[in-house]
Amino acid sequence: MTWIIVIVSVIVFLMISVAVFSWRNIKRSLKPNTLSYEQEIQWNKNKGLWLDFDSYSKIEYEIKGKDGYILHALLVDNASVRGTGRYVILCHGHTSNRYGSVKYLNSYIRLGFSCVIYDARSHGANAPDICTLGNIESEDLKCVIEDTRARYTDLRILGLHGESMGSSAALSVTKYKPEIDFIVADCGFISCYDVVHDGYGNLHLAFLAVIINLAGKILYHVDMKDTCALKCLENNTYPILFIHGDGDRLVKPYHSELLNAAASANGAYTELIMVEGAGHARCRYVAGLEKYTGYIENFLKKIEVL
Repeated sequence: MTWIIVIVSVIVFLMISVAVFSWRNIKRSLKPNTLSYEQEIQWNKNKGLWLDFDSYSKIEYEIKGKDGYILHALLVDNASVRGTGRYVILCHGHTSNRYGSVKYLNSYIRLGFSCVIYDARSHGANAPDICTLGNIESEDLKCVIEDTRARYTDLRILGLHGESMGSSAALSVTKYKPEIDFIVADCGFISCYDVVHDGYGNLHLAFLAVIINLAGKILYHVDMKDTCALKCLENNTYPILFIHGDGDRLVKPYHSELLNAAASANGAYTELIMVEGAGHARCRYVAGLEKYTGYIENFLKKIEVL
């Protein structure tokens, strides 16, 4: 009898532990503790990625996203890019904010683009909400695209550049067939569920991904499998440049390999660049400004945007 009580107690303890663990992990993903503007700015400055940002002109405004949700945005440009008609919308990663896009913005200013940077849902100055790492965010991005086209009447070329979660949103928005000319997807993932499955699979605990996803469905009505850029690219027609670090342990390089294959399956022009030694969201830092700008410039020339 004593052994039965011990065994039952252990099972109950393990079940409670798994439940608490799953709740904490899904909450960390869907209701993240995000960086402040000050923290993101300081990180960029410490890494030498801020560069000329302080010298640029900045206009702050608001955009209505899905269901009227307010997104805080900035138009960043200077005299050299005005009149080119080229615009790019930059989408930051999970727990970051619009200033997380500054490291990419400098490349686009050099290439003659005015830049729209904005806080993703539940990030930055935006109101707290559920974050789906690309699914609902792609609907918000659709609104940002439409707002940018309506707001800037000189617009001739419009591109998207996303990092990680931002890449997921940029790739997922293609299912709505927005009027855009290109996408640059840095360290994107095929689905949110696969990232979690990979992470726990490394620890031989892949079964936890199923439980964590179940917790998301029960507690927040979110299925991580719904955030799936791979499915959104099934009939892709947009030129896409994929960039990924070969040292990325959070989102493994095979994600961009599969995304690239899917995006080009119907004849769309795509490229895949692996940055040697770069971890997750570190391609720009490892490659440096000149080389990273070169990746984008060469791609845009091939698709005749430059």
